Amino acid sequence: MSTNSNTWLDLSMPIANNHVRWKTAVEKLGDFSQDDLFEATQLQVPCHAFTHMDALSHIQQGGYNILDIPIDTYIGEFQVIDLSDIITDNLAITPELLKANWKDDPAIKKIIFKTCWDDHYSYNSKEYWANAPYITFEAAAFLAEKDLQIIAFDFPQDYPIRGWLTGGMEKPLSKHVTHYHLLTKGVTFVEYICNTKQITTSTVDALMLPIAIENADGSPCRVLIKNKH
Repeated sequence: MSTNSNTWLDLSMPIANNHVRWKTAVEKLGDFSQDDLFEATQLQVPCHAFTHMDALSHIQQGGYNILDIPIDTYIGEFQVIDLSDIITDNLAITPELLKANWKDDPAIKKIIFKTCWDDHYSYNSKEYWANAPYITFEAAAFLAEKDLQIIAFDFPQDYPIRGWLTGGMEKPLSKHVTHYHLLTKGVTFVEYICNTKQITTSTVDALMLPIAIENADGSPCRVLIKNKH
């Protein structure tokens, strides 16, 4: 597949049945094989599964919902934070690692992480979640100083996310460092993008489009990018 600047590339994790982490139901209510007039698929999926967008109400009672996020937030030019050459199992992403890959430009409001983590493990494997790199408390605080609008992550960015493997999530919220430092400030999150090996430039144009759901704290999201030269 071409990855030139005229090609839109899909970084979305497809919603599917039989995922190792999430319970979903993608099923046919109308089926040509059953002599139905129309093929019709019904979808049941958590709003925070697969590639999705977080709103503040995900972590704060009374916070804004998905439909309250300005459209301009998730459309436009994104700066790429490329850590793909250094990513290893359980890598702690520190402020020093971020600074080494940071373009010091106050105009940058939107960033996308490129770790290519799904090249290390399938996103439908326990290892993808159990061995993931993660943002440290200090690195999340560093990002919070940058006055960002939106961050897209291609790895499970908070260490406690792996807690689902043992049946629970750690408390308090401060352990979920990006949510604590960034989402609480109104920085929109797009989580669990994939295929970032297709990113070949330091900036990309992106469309990160959530489904319009009333009163929702999250929404499945389609993520499309174009490389820029």
